[in-house]
Amino acid sequence: MLRLLIFITITFMIDSARAETASESLLSKLSEAKDYLRIQPSVSSRILKKHLANIGQLTINDQLSWHQNLLRASIALNDLNQVEKTVKVMLSYPELEKKTDKFVSLLSSLGIFLRRTGHPHESILLFNCGLEQPIKNGKQKISLLISKGSSLSSLNKYSQAKTMYAQALQLAKQQNAEVLISAIYNTLGIMALKQGNYTLAKEYLINALQLSQKISRRSGQIVAGLQLLRLSILNNEPMLYDRLHYRISRLTLVSESEVRHAYLFWLEKAHKASKGNKLSAQEQDELLSKLDQIKPISVSLYNQLVETLAEPMGITSLALINESSEYQGDLLNNIHQCKNIE
Repeated sequence: MLRLLIFITITFMIDSARAETASESLLSKLSEAKDYLRIQPSVSSRILKKHLANIGQLTINDQLSWHQNLLRASIALNDLNQVEKTVKVMLSYPELEKKTDKFVSLLSSLGIFLRRTGHPHESILLFNCGLEQPIKNGKQKISLLISKGSSLSSLNKYSQAKTMYAQALQLAKQQNAEVLISAIYNTLGIMALKQGNYTLAKEYLINALQLSQKISRRSGQIVAGLQLLRLSILNNEPMLYDRLHYRISRLTLVSESEVRHAYLFWLEKAHKASKGNKLSAQEQDELLSKLDQIKPISVSLYNQLVETLAEPMGITSLALINESSEYQGDLLNNIHQCKNIE
């Protein structure tokens, strides 16, 4: 009998040790994925997807952290199919509503997804819901304000958008959150560019570029740089284009965003056309192919390119897409904590 008890005890200890080792290994992978999130989201996504089937060994909180980071990586990569899958999984956890930071992260990511796919009204509802939560992380609140401002801007509600950006900028400066400050300058620059205010757009975008360079944030440099390249074409500033093109093109091409690659291609061909060079039929076909890559990921960028750059390159008869259609999916059905969404 004693031998049996000893055997059972030892077996239990071995199994417990194995389980603990497996959990520790998964948490190590989660930590690694977090480290890559800003610099190489594709690596984060690959790590998190590879071990996704095994995360049942983790605590509920750590499981939600796993999905939360996969959601962030998917947004960064414009992997909209994975965004939908992850949102559905996270909403299946009853514990989610008690985890404010993870719930707000879900609302933010889903709102960005909806705006990019042409549903800004629904995205604003999600951002409002996020702002109503008892947020302890100040950076989450700033991010929600920025995102809401971008959705308002896509609806041409520029005055309301500026109010959101002003609130976000004030909070970001109070926290010395330079990453978020540069993001706000970028959004203000993009909005001014959309309105045709090239002087103001240039001021904001240069501020965003310089701050992003100071803090070594590549994505911020790419966003500001690409917008400045477009501004240089629209406002006939070839010296600005020449000064920026080499560095911004290199940063863009080593990034993992096919949409940014396509955007750069359009800018380079538009610059060529602006110098009086006629594009070949093959180049025009390539432009249309690149535009097809952009279309499902960013309705707003698609429309801006069609509206401002297509015709000078000999591409005509392209229709603009409605940037404010009603969302027909079911992702909003299970967010019971938010009023006026279901």
